[in-house]
Amino acid sequence: MIDQAAIAGPTRRARPGNPQRRDIQALRALAVALVVANHLWPGLIAGGYVGVDVFFVISGYLITKHLLGELGRTNRIRLGQFYARRAKRLLPAALVVALLSLLVATVYLPADRLLSIGRETIAATLYVENWSLAAQSVDYSAQNNQASTVQHYWSLSVEEQFYLVWPLLLLGVYLLAARLRSPRAFLLTVLAAVGAASFLFSIFLTYTSRSEAYFVTPTRVWEFAVGGLIAATSSAWFGDPRYPARIRLAGLAQWAGLGLIVASALVFDESTYFPGYLAAVPVVGTALVIASGPQSPLWSPNTLLGVSAVQTLGNISYSLYLWHWPVIILLPSIIDRPLGTLDLLGALLLSLVLAGLTKKYVEDPGRSRLLPQASPRKILGVTLVASLTVTAICAASIVAATVTQAAEAERLDALSGGECFGAKSLFATACQDPFGPPEVTNVGEGEAPWFDDAQCGTAPDPIVVGDQKLLTLCDFSDGQEDHETVWLIGDSHAEQWKAAILPLARENNWTVNISLVGGCPYLDVKRAAFMGAETDTKVQRRCLQWSAAVSDRVLATSPDLVFLSSFSVGEEIEDGTGRAQADQYRDAFADRVGPWAAQGTEVYVIRDTPLTLERSTPECLARNEESPLDCANEKTRALPDDPAAEAARSLEQANVRVLDLSDQFCPDDTCYAAIGGLHVYFDKDHVARSYIRSLIPEFAERFKAAGS
Repeated sequence: MIDQAAIAGPTRRARPGNPQRRDIQALRALAVALVVANHLWPGLIAGGYVGVDVFFVISGYLITKHLLGELGRTNRIRLGQFYARRAKRLLPAALVVALLSLLVATVYLPADRLLSIGRETIAATLYVENWSLAAQSVDYSAQNNQASTVQHYWSLSVEEQFYLVWPLLLLGVYLLAARLRSPRAFLLTVLAAVGAASFLFSIFLTYTSRSEAYFVTPTRVWEFAVGGLIAATSSAWFGDPRYPARIRLAGLAQWAGLGLIVASALVFDESTYFPGYLAAVPVVGTALVIASGPQSPLWSPNTLLGVSAVQTLGNISYSLYLWHWPVIILLPSIIDRPLGTLDLLGALLLSLVLAGLTKKYVEDPGRSRLLPQASPRKILGVTLVASLTVTAICAASIVAATVTQAAEAERLDALSGGECFGAKSLFATACQDPFGPPEVTNVGEGEAPWFDDAQCGTAPDPIVVGDQKLLTLCDFSDGQEDHETVWLIGDSHAEQWKAAILPLARENNWTVNISLVGGCPYLDVKRAAFMGAETDTKVQRRCLQWSAAVSDRVLATSPDLVFLSSFSVGEEIEDGTGRAQADQYRDAFADRVGPWAAQGTEVYVIRDTPLTLERSTPECLARNEESPLDCANEKTRALPDDPAAEAARSLEQANVRVLDLSDQFCPDDTCYAAIGGLHVYFDKDHVARSYIRSLIPEFAERFKAAGS
């Protein structure tokens, strides 16, 4: 007789008496490693975010297995005890990390950052951070918001919402199934139906509102349901030790599953439409590993992943997930520089150390020694008090930051009429050092380039692309029939000039049409990449639709003036020729703007503002209050050629002109972060509104001189 076990080869079995599945711990280790690597080195592991999906499938499997086991033994689910265990398992570490991160942020970050961090910490504490981020993701200006220390809590919020609802669903299904002839089939049908509905919704929302789809809970339920289906059918589809052939099949399934997870992490990137149907790749991979069970041949990956280092990483995966993000966010402010290669390695090491300490002194004691004899009601009561305490601390930080911002706003108003206000200090001889410490130390949302004006609203005949209306009309004509018509076109770097153009429009009784799309060139050419990240075809198509619609409207209405500006230095265009960017810009600009000028429209291209190089930021000035020159940059690095402005100059048409105010940022060989008592920049990418306001006299003078 042939020995089937010998054909299967040596088998690695789960350790007797140890209920913890080492293959699942290895999955946890892989998942957290992918997420951390993605956040530290996004260019290397661009799709590392799939680690979150691995966690979701694991949670769905473990929780469903536990709940079904309890139902099978007792015919009920003790909901209070279940929720109490979840609270003791997850909440202590989450609250400690969130609170300590907030306290460190209070010391090292400017007050305006504390407003968003405080608000998001409250959302994270109440486990609604995913919905908070989803709401922000559909706001145009939200793309420029800087990440908070608890942004990664969105996935914990999704899990907690799952933990809240899933036991109720299973209990309801169990009670209904008890009256049926095939209760198991009914359970599987319901789980499959819930998963299928969520999967279809995920596909739909990903292709209609991808940013929102990434965060909201309904698009992720199917991932938990996949884990639940495995638990409801069998914990080891393949690895049954009674059938050696299945052991071999388990090994193959484990290799295939890990291969799918790793492949998705390496192939996917920020342009991938995710979660959507592509999330099935890491989800199916995780399902294969879990379903194959702990039994495996020695040649399976479980042998390698069972080593102590991997198991240890799996053990601290929750604490490591909590700590790595605030370390990445806060460390640049603590060490006063952007993170270099060694700094990133240091951030990884620090995260591991903090995770190990939190696991030993917070996570494990919270689960085993916190209120060991207490009733579920008491545990949940203490949990509520702890959450409300953290919420109160966050609220206090928000109030303090708000008071600080209000005081700074008053100081800003007092400064705004002076002759040494911002850029005015470059010309006034009575001013002291124009590049000294800013007199207004806090840059809040009031300094954002995106703002509303009372005389602006959606145009009655808007430009519509997809579901967005992309034309705003600002009427300053006071009913005059012979008023001039003006357009402002571009991206967010054009929007920052609203603070100068709208006052000029009010003074000259213009009507201003504003059409702005972040990250889109106004040329009839594909944007291949932006800020080093490849642009997906849907964004390219949207940009081309918008720019064509704007051009058609300009040609149809023949406005008197058009102002153009864009972050052309940060984008890469591709017309299919593969030529140098300057050559492509020159020809694309001539093709797009030449016809506007030919019909008599005066076109003014505003030369883009200097780069901050992540140095000339409010955070840098907050760290260097007495030495703002430490946040300045060399002009040769901060002010590269602006391809759009160079293309305008090369066109050599009399009514196509360049407005270059770069000397108002870089009056010598240096580009400054603080000028005339003001922060020059609102964030790492845009000029502060007050500094643009200080440029109004010079902007108006140069505009008039260019047109004379």
